[in-house]
Amino acid sequence: MALVLMAVLVALPEHRLPTGWALLSVLLGTAVGLTLAHWVAFRLAAQLAEQTGVSPASAAREAGAQVAGGAFAAVVASLPLVLLDGQAAVTGALVLLSALPALAGVRVGRLRGRSWPVSVLAGLAVLVVALAVVAVKSSLSHH
Repeated sequence: MALVLMAVLVALPEHRLPTGWALLSVLLGTAVGLTLAHWVAFRLAAQLAEQTGVSPASAAREAGAQVAGGAFAAVVASLPLVLLDGQAAVTGALVLLSALPALAGVRVGRLRGRSWPVSVLAGLAVLVVALAVVAVKSSLSHH
């Protein structure tokens, strides 16, 4: 979710960038649409999982975690849009959104028993990959 929201913010040309509540509605509309798409996909996956031995309860927990994560990313991205104006709001949202995948990388490293330095390096690697994905998505949207 964070990557898609970052791509939305980057893809909008600055001269066409809505401001204030209009920008917030674009961001939240994208987040709600993507969250609903994830929910539908995981509901379908839960039905398919019954055939593969994965419990529906496990699939439902996974879907819930995806929806909660998406909602969290949307709220985090919304904060600068509510508190700041113009390019400062967009920059703030981009900084906070880029922190989410990096922090997830650090968390995964720690959950796997890696040291803090190795986990931080993993988080930085995730951040670089995330920014590359956003750059590619943005460049494709400008053509």
